[in-house]
Amino acid sequence: SALAESFKMLRNQVLQRMRADGHKLLAVTSPRRIEGKSLTAVNLAMTIAADYDSAVLLVDADLAYHGLQSMFGLEGARGLSAYLTDDVPIPELLVNPGLARFVLLPAGRQAVLNSAELLATKRAQQLILEMKQRYQDRYIVVDLPPLLDTADALAFLPLADTTLVVIEEHSTSLQDMDAMNDMLAPFNLIGSVMSQPREKEPAAGAKARPWHRRWFGRR
Repeated sequence: SALAESFKMLRNQVLQRMRADGHKLLAVTSPRRIEGKSLTAVNLAMTIAADYDSAVLLVDADLAYHGLQSMFGLEGARGLSAYLTDDVPIPELLVNPGLARFVLLPAGRQAVLNSAELLATKRAQQLILEMKQRYQDRYIVVDLPPLLDTADALAFLPLADTTLVVIEEHSTSLQDMDAMNDMLAPFNLIGSVMSQPREKEPAAGAKARPWHRRWFGRR
């Protein structure tokens, strides 16, 4: 499909730049909470896993909303929060959803109120280092909360090698984009993707417009 090909093109451009820079961990965020952010993270991770020379660990780091985790029907599963608060070993929390070279780390069973503080702890820093060392043959894609809605993304971004920003067409304001650019200035930005929100179900005989992605390279 056209959507699948667009994600393959996005994957190729992202992997080429990450390989050239020696990067392993890609954070995915957006200015505000939009549907396209987590879907972009999931589809990008799946297309990376489809590359025969690559494997991927997808991390749901949205500890308050668990949007990515719910896409896989894993409501109530233990995840990242259990590692950060209860010292549960990471191998006990990883989930293989049945795709080759693809592993998921859910967010956790319950919403975490002090999520920004947890993502900024030394334990979180140690986890990222451990992931990079233990899974040297894998790329790590981390689905973060939106930059302007919570403090979580800023708490985590110093741990990321580079960041991909998802912007929603016709709904992301210029003011939010300016504020986001200011917040991202200290960090490495690989690029941004513009998503078109899915329309409501069309009437009988009508044809819905495809949900697409546009890639904008590094600043």
